[in-house]
Amino acid sequence: MIKLVAIDLDGTLFDSKSKISQKNIKAINDCLARGIRVVITTAKTVYWVKKLITELDLKDPQIASAGAAIIDSNLNPIFIKKIPQSSFRRMVKLSRKYGVGFGASCLDGYVYYENDNPDLRYIWESGERPKFISNLLDSRVLNQVLLVTVTVDPEHIFNEVFRKEMDGKVKIRRGGRYFLAAYNKNTGKTPALKKILKNLGIKNREIMAIGDSESDLGMIELAGTGVAMGNAPENVKAAADFVVKDNDSNGVAEAIEKFILKQY
Repeated sequence: MIKLVAIDLDGTLFDSKSKISQKNIKAINDCLARGIRVVITTAKTVYWVKKLITELDLKDPQIASAGAAIIDSNLNPIFIKKIPQSSFRRMVKLSRKYGVGFGASCLDGYVYYENDNPDLRYIWESGERPKFISNLLDSRVLNQVLLVTVTVDPEHIFNEVFRKEMDGKVKIRRGGRYFLAAYNKNTGKTPALKKILKNLGIKNREIMAIGDSESDLGMIELAGTGVAMGNAPENVKAAADFVVKDNDSNGVAEAIEKFILKQY
């Protein structure tokens, strides 16, 4: 029996306009009404996770910034893992050298940026709260960075340079075609989810995980029921037990109805 469902946001619970459909909301409400726990696992900011805790009336800890923060139902952070300042300095310098879009997701819920790169629109279109600062190495940012997002095409030379320069210093994952994310090497969606499962006394086989990108692979493989969205790349689909419709066709609701609500 599935006792908990872990759900990614962008490309999964969110449609292509960063909205949650009424059908997906109903499916989540149906889970909660039956005592099935719902945990959001996202690379989006603390702001978004707090917003969803309130709007969906979520009672369990939720995962923000790709596992760099866990937020409880009272909207308080109960786990924080920042990017080391030396690593962040290096990443900022690399982004300046190659002129790529670069945003720093911070504990205060803002995504800070210092250059108006046109590719940053991919971040802003996803509903994040931007905040301009003239120098990303200012202590107001440096002291609270949870995750960085680089808006760069996967074929761009920056990908190779970034991975070579930052290998072993931070964890790097691609979250869709235009997003390259980096965060503390000692965290991630899967380690954060494991912390929550341990505290709740829930076994891996008792969870369903739903996602669409490389950053979701770990939790999909961890879960007793791993589900890939129809819009996921082939390697994510191959790792999953099941594939459902895409994020514009209520794939999350489909998974919940097929594999959870059928228990009742």
